[in-house]
Amino acid sequence: MVTALHTQLDLVRDYVNTLDFETGIDRISSPDELAMWFSEQGLVDDLVEPTDEEHTDALAVREAIRELLLANNGVSADSDGASKTLESAGREARLGVRFENGLPVLAPETEGARAALGRIVATVAELAPTDEWKRLKTCRDENCRVAFYDKSRNRSRAWCSMEVCGNREKARSFRARHAASPS
Repeated sequence: MVTALHTQLDLVRDYVNTLDFETGIDRISSPDELAMWFSEQGLVDDLVEPTDEEHTDALAVREAIRELLLANNGVSADSDGASKTLESAGREARLGVRFENGLPVLAPETEGARAALGRIVATVAELAPTDEWKRLKTCRDENCRVAFYDKSRNRSRAWCSMEVCGNREKARSFRARHAASPS
């Protein structure tokens, strides 16, 4: 199970980044690909066979987390809808409190794909009250939406990459200003 804070952040970031908005490539676009991803991340002991409904729910959870990370970046997002999606996934996984080495952790009481999804939701729940969670963001570029960890001192980073998305936004702003100004 995921325990270290940075490993938890990586799990959430990597899960959101299974969809590349720019290329349209979705690394979990089918139940089989989702099963493989869960296995690669150590979220399940054996390869599971997610149902179509579990796959649909997994995609909804991914996008709900993306919404929360957009909100972390100061972008208007559907946090209420995202929260409801995550709450539902937590209920489906029957998340409960367990104690490991005397410390409370959220853990699914179900198995298979629901349990793997529950572990991701539990990770988000454990991270959300931390300062580190606020540093996990989604790129403001609506064509990108890559999740990233903001390492800036004042937590003001808005783009996954200043060289790519930041420069695109600067160029758009420049063109807009010059198109609006009289020649």
